[in-house]
Amino acid sequence: MNTLLVIAKEPRPGRVKTRLTPPFTPVEAAALAEEALADTLAVVAATPA
Repeated sequence: MNTLLVIAKEPRPGRVKTRLTPPFTPVEAAALAEEALADTLAVVAATPA
């Protein structure tokens, strides 16, 4: 049996990707984190068991 665990923070402005501000705003950085997490979860979901 194989297990893959994804651990991530909730993508809340001011709490994630803080080193990207500036040039991004906290809201933009959180949106980037949310999209990156969505991409990661899509890849994990498509991985054969």
